[in-house]
Amino acid sequence: MDAGALLRERRRAHGLSQQELAVRAGTRQATISRIENGHEVPTVQRLEQLLTALGERLELRAVPLDAERPAGDIQADRAKSMAARLEDGFALASFASQLAGSARR
Repeated sequence: MDAGALLRERRRAHGLSQQELAVRAGTRQATISRIENGHEVPTVQRLEQLLTALGERLELRAVPLDAERPAGDIQADRAKSMAARLEDGFALASFASQLAGSARR
């Protein structure tokens, strides 16, 4: 979800119009419209300000790509050639197909 869609969703959840949010945030309705329609990308600080005006808090966090795999493994996979990655993908698809077949029995 992009910043504009998030803002629109949260504004509507609070039952506010763009104008009402603009007044609360000390900005113009046109600014809210441009952000919500993807014509303007707000900074993190600006998005935080707008969400605060809605009584909400912006929360950013990092989540590991795969908690079961060490970062070194992920980096090694990224270093592989495209052909090697495709080969790994085909092997995984074949394995998944075999699993699905054995589950049907």
